[in-house]
Amino acid sequence: MSEMTGQIREKTEKAERILVGIGEKFGFTKEPETVRQAYEALAALLKGKDYFVITLSEDDGILEAGLVQERIVRPLAAEEAEDNAAEGKTGQRPSMWPAYMDWLQGTLHRKLLVLELGVGLTHPNLIRFPFEKAVFYNQKAELIRVHAALSQLPAELNGRGISIAMDAAALLAGSGDKAEG
Repeated sequence: MSEMTGQIREKTEKAERILVGIGEKFGFTKEPETVRQAYEALAALLKGKDYFVITLSEDDGILEAGLVQERIVRPLAAEEAEDNAAEGKTGQRPSMWPAYMDWLQGTLHRKLLVLELGVGLTHPNLIRFPFEKAVFYNQKAELIRVHAALSQLPAELNGRGISIAMDAAALLAGSGDKAEG
């Protein structure tokens, strides 16, 4: 196991709650097998934990990975579902956003691990900026940001974070271990 995945596992084990953000760059241009392995690794990491996953990914791999579906929020799909409902179309799953917001309120003053995986700047208002804000206001929270090009952490978090400049899917799937030596 790599040092970086070891740090993630250690912090996951110690956290009371875990907030995961999966961005548009998670598994981007990766082999489907790597992405599948990454989702399965994430499910294993979160097993038995109190978590929520916010994902911008439009593939259904996350729904097949063994995560609790009531703990997965797809804000872009929710917007589409609302548009479809307004047009009289049915068949879309209701948004989990209200349940997520209730859960998020319960994270204040708790040991919260915020894990960002491949979150860029396409929709920073959905994951990146709110996650930074959650960590800033909760002094018991910590942020791990994994992104090949945009892993920088804001200075306002005062050392309560880890920046990993790698492809998030490759890291979780174990492909990143080879690059680390």
